[in-house]
Amino acid sequence: MGVGLAAVVGIGLTGCGAVGGDVTGSDQAGVEVSAGMGVEGQALAAMGFDPNEITPAEFAQMAIAKGAPSASPAPKEKDRERGKLRKARVLLRKNTLHGEAVVKNKDGATQTVLVQRGQVTAVDGDSITVKSSDGFTISWGFADDLRVVERRDSIQADQLEVGDQVGVAGTKDGDRGEARLVVVPRAK
Repeated sequence: MGVGLAAVVGIGLTGCGAVGGDVTGSDQAGVEVSAGMGVEGQALAAMGFDPNEITPAEFAQMAIAKGAPSASPAPKEKDRERGKLRKARVLLRKNTLHGEAVVKNKDGATQTVLVQRGQVTAVDGDSITVKSSDGFTISWGFADDLRVVERRDSIQADQLEVGDQVGVAGTKDGDRGEARLVVVPRAK
């Protein structure tokens, strides 16, 4: 993926309140858990997916073993202001449907990174098609290192079904995406 991709995801997470000076102890633990799933996991966490749903239980155990840092107390006025900003960021990331960013990789070449939230409309042996609620549709091929997580359990890609609500992150390859991480969140 490259340093550039990690930087873009880091910037995206900063803008969404998942990284930075105002991270609470529980948020920091979530960031560490999603970081265990790589930049794709961080990108989906930035879209509002629960880090605990992104990360299979075996990865989550690593973060639990490390322990979450505790938050230092802040004056009440600062806390109120942070609360307002956090609510705005949560609203933004919970409503993000899809997006892309062009980044430089280690070699200096550019790469387009994609994220999408939507419903699976087609499945075949090596790809899925996902449609977001605004009508945006893209076919995602499966990368060799694809990880699929459903309710904290790693599953096989062939277990995805038409109608599943998913979050997908990966790279752009022509007019398709190459999925590296697919998350099937629990029903709300």
